[in-house]
Amino acid sequence: MEKEIIPKLDAARRQLDTAIMLWFQEGDPIAIHTLTCAAYQIVHDINRHRNGPALMFDSIIVKDEYRHLIKKHLNKDYNFFKHADNDPDENLEFNSATTEYFIIFCILGLESLGIRNNNVRFTFSIFFAIRHPDLVGEKWTQLIKDNIPLENLNSIRHWKRRQFFERFNLILSETMP
Repeated sequence: MEKEIIPKLDAARRQLDTAIMLWFQEGDPIAIHTLTCAAYQIVHDINRHRNGPALMFDSIIVKDEYRHLIKKHLNKDYNFFKHADNDPDENLEFNSATTEYFIIFCILGLESLGIRNNNVRFTFSIFFAIRHPDLVGEKWTQLIKDNIPLENLNSIRHWKRRQFFERFNLILSETMP
């Protein structure tokens, strides 16, 4: 087995890309969440060290006195999946919907750190924007409106993840050199 030197951001990028691929294939939600959160933690830490823009844990919408509680709540599932030292017999009610938010903030964090989007991350970003138009900024909303006719957008919203990934990447491969 060969040794490989891995920069932290490369580890985060690879974890995130694998998590997104599993997410589109509707793989195991626990594995996806754990990989995503591991990637997000690296991105978050490096972003803070480089004084980058606020991400999920540093959002200006959270008062400083509640920041620790928010972070603890958001990391509850991730910590449950990777530790059993204090609660070996506990169970968890897991809502996998939070994974999408970790993915999108991790993508944003990577971008702010100079890591350009690849097809996997771009496809997830478009999927997220189409499925959650109320949560994305006007630039994303306009980008989608400018590039996807309304009649197609309505049917795309109902595509399953795997179907969206396959079709959208086919379109990307036909339009990009």
